[in-house]
Amino acid sequence: MTKSHTSLTDSGTAATENVIGSANHSLLKKGGPDDILLLAYKKVERKLESGLKVHLSDLIDCDMKLEVGDSAKSPFKDWISGQATMSVYLEFQLGALESPILVRVARTFLNASVDCFFGGQFDGEAQSTGELKKSEIAMIERLGGAIATGLSQAWSALLDTTVRYSGCALAKDDIELDMDDENVLVSAISVQLSGHPIAAFDVIQTLDGLIAIEPQLNRPHLREVNEVDPIWKADLKDSVEQIYLPVRSVLARPTMQLSELSRLAVGDILPVAPTDNVPLIVGDRVFAHGSIGEQNGGVAFKIKNFL
Repeated sequence: MTKSHTSLTDSGTAATENVIGSANHSLLKKGGPDDILLLAYKKVERKLESGLKVHLSDLIDCDMKLEVGDSAKSPFKDWISGQATMSVYLEFQLGALESPILVRVARTFLNASVDCFFGGQFDGEAQSTGELKKSEIAMIERLGGAIATGLSQAWSALLDTTVRYSGCALAKDDIELDMDDENVLVSAISVQLSGHPIAAFDVIQTLDGLIAIEPQLNRPHLREVNEVDPIWKADLKDSVEQIYLPVRSVLARPTMQLSELSRLAVGDILPVAPTDNVPLIVGDRVFAHGSIGEQNGGVAFKIKNFL
């Protein structure tokens, strides 16, 4: 179960990060109110918490507590303008969708991850400012892979797809999202390392992205439409059973000299070498290979493999 997220200090100082209010579950779709997509996204959020915790803990080799807050709906410009703490912004692609998933990673968590990765401990006071160090840049790539795996597992609650890490923006001014709907869902994620809280992540899901995957979801009001008409199914079965195709096989293709061919007479026997690669031909296409044998006193064809 996800829980409401409260403001957490980004370090041992008094600085806090803004937390967006409760999600507005109305007018999700351009054409009118629709809560179904939001309810579906809740399944992703519930599964995200456990997946991220496992993969991030394994990556930095440090025990952590991780909590995913309920998503909050907000105009993207308002959210990005309110980001006052030092952060980097990772971009992910959900399947073939054009609209990306954005993940804000606090520099404090990035720095703490580097310390833990190399065997240290987060003391709650470590700060990282200015240009990124090489160790931090390398850690961004590692975090991108771990978060992508966690997101893929979370989205498996709705559909079979893959989330892949596609790049990183080092400042909020470098982010450009081409969206028809300016609203996004923000899931704030808090982490505790060595007992010290960090407002570590924000997962930004565009509403454009949710609307784009809607046709792939098994929505309740579409179930009746998707059910197969039993009468139509029976008629189709009867029709298919009335279709006949020419099926033949070639036991062998012996070769002989022209002089031998000219001496053939009625009653001559042509030797045929046994083979387990006899073709079964449907129409003009080889459908399978097999062997010739005997069954119930007659010649039979045994299928070995289909092509």
